Amino acid sequence: MRLTELILRELLHRKVNFLLALLAVLIAVVAWAAALGSLQRFDATTQQELDTLQEKTDAEMDQLEDEIRKTMKGLGFNVYMFPAGEELWQIKQRGYSEKSMPQDYVQRLADSEIVTVNHLLPQVSRRIEWTEQKRSILLVGVSGQVPIAHRNMGKPMMDPLEPGTAFLGHDLHRSLDLKVEDTITLNGKTYRIAKTFPPRNFLDDGTIWIHLEEAQELFGMKDQINAILALGCNCTSIDRLGDIRRELGNILPDVQFVEIGSSAMVRAEARNETAAQAEKAKQVVLDRRTATREERARFAKLLAPLLAIAAFIGVAVLSFSNVRERLPEIGTLRALGVANSSILALLLGRALLVGLLS
Repeated sequence: MRLTELILRELLHRKVNFLLALLAVLIAVVAWAAALGSLQRFDATTQQELDTLQEKTDAEMDQLEDEIRKTMKGLGFNVYMFPAGEELWQIKQRGYSEKSMPQDYVQRLADSEIVTVNHLLPQVSRRIEWTEQKRSILLVGVSGQVPIAHRNMGKPMMDPLEPGTAFLGHDLHRSLDLKVEDTITLNGKTYRIAKTFPPRNFLDDGTIWIHLEEAQELFGMKDQINAILALGCNCTSIDRLGDIRRELGNILPDVQFVEIGSSAMVRAEARNETAAQAEKAKQVVLDRRTATREERARFAKLLAPLLAIAAFIGVAVLSFSNVRERLPEIGTLRALGVANSSILALLLGRALLVGLLS
């Protein structure tokens, strides 16, 4: 009779012993698999919670970023760069600097690796007498934003000005009843009105914007400007202006910087606070996940070995009992000349089958 047939016959003859051994090993395997599966399910659940939190945070941040962009676009640039050598209070009082600096300064900034500002706009401005209207105005020359080499320029803060066109501040177009596509004569030169602005501030409301080169020619300031406007970054730094001064000062050491406070900055602060709160909430989930996982892992490390030891003892007892019950059978087999190795294979084959089935 073959070995496999002997094993099967023995299992059928001692069903209870076989089923108990099978159950003992099965419990150990199930306990180990359950502990491992529990940790995997916990990881999946907490990862889903983190993903949901991240999606919510991203949506809130996108909304805040959009609000910041809209607000800043409406309020204009918030970082001004002026030539050194003049008191800032005089520049603020006058509305422009009487000093000048080379126009290539703005290109020097654009070609650098600056990160604290964006949307560079060179301009030249002076207060002049509008002879045709017999009134004093602030005339500003701009052309368009200079793109920063290592960044995507995106939508400009101010629409570019074409030669022969002009933008008018609110007080001017309202008091003179002027609208887009009308023409004006400014000190002997005719300009087409390309845009009119709503009320913004007392300085801009009395301003006319023309092309930069035309203003430079009018002021006798060829290739010269007296201001560079920019949009400061939404940094989390406490000393925002200090960061701007340190970075830009290394590139333009003879330029002074002013940051104009606005409600856009308040929105930027809100964005930073939201980001910080979201990071804290994420860290809370991570800390809870770590603590709970460590607790579960400790429990699994304790439970699984205990069940494995119990199963081993149970199987050992059942195997010893099985061998003891089969002593007459073993004696008969030995009397018939069956080798020790064959008898050992019979006993171990049964245990192997129990393990495989479990």
